[in-house]
Amino acid sequence: MKKHLNIFFPQWQGGGQDQSTYEGAIEIKKQYLCQKTIIDVEVSLEDACSLENNIIGYKSIMVQLAQCKNLIMQEKPTTIFTIGGGCDVAIAPVSYLNSKTKGDITILWLDAHGDLNTPESSKSKAFHGMPLRTLLGEGDIGILNQVFFTLLPSQILLLGTRDLDDAEIKYIEAENIKLLKVDDIESNVNSVLDTIKLKGSENIYVHIDLDVLDPKEFPFVPVPAPGGLKIETLFSLLELLIKECNILGLSLVEYKPSEKQTIKILEDIINMGIAL
Repeated sequence: MKKHLNIFFPQWQGGGQDQSTYEGAIEIKKQYLCQKTIIDVEVSLEDACSLENNIIGYKSIMVQLAQCKNLIMQEKPTTIFTIGGGCDVAIAPVSYLNSKTKGDITILWLDAHGDLNTPESSKSKAFHGMPLRTLLGEGDIGILNQVFFTLLPSQILLLGTRDLDDAEIKYIEAENIKLLKVDDIESNVNSVLDTIKLKGSENIYVHIDLDVLDPKEFPFVPVPAPGGLKIETLFSLLELLIKECNILGLSLVEYKPSEKQTIKILEDIINMGIAL
């Protein structure tokens, strides 16, 4: 029996002292989610400057990730839409769906950045640069305990990733993680579908960090990187994925306030997530 869950999780501590992803999430909630059924994960607004276990804001992150994991365990959904917050809000939803499908799921990570650092390799010690590596089973032991079921590198498809640390590049090469660059997707959006088919699973999770978009078209992100996807291309890709794949989860993250009444691509992504 199908059961859908919409999670509002404005965790911001992964970005260090920058609370803009919290403020952006609140703006999304007020402007796009008023009539929607969502469940909130409470987050602390206390100063996140403390460094513990090589992670800024470690204690708050630990508590909040545990709350999200417990919420999902209680609800036992079949599909999940998660609104952040930073990239790290995807840890429990992705790992839960990976567990539920027994690994029969491909993770599409649309992000300008790799999010593949460990606490040791990270220069910034900001946790929003570590969630995908955490999902792959490497990182802080306490945080790894909040992961339902770790991913394999073969389950990952990086899309539009273009701003990588040296340690991340080495890891991607060593683990043979598939990466489709912006030019690959812009020239042929079907290349994403072709790559998914090669991985052999119809089930997918779509993680959308809005900095995957070109900041000339969408500047409302904390860590913009030039040369991103066009908004039109992202929309076309999402339409294709909805038509051709079984989307079990979607996350929308790393938005900072724009003070605009509505932004069509946000509205489109939210409607897609709600309708899973």
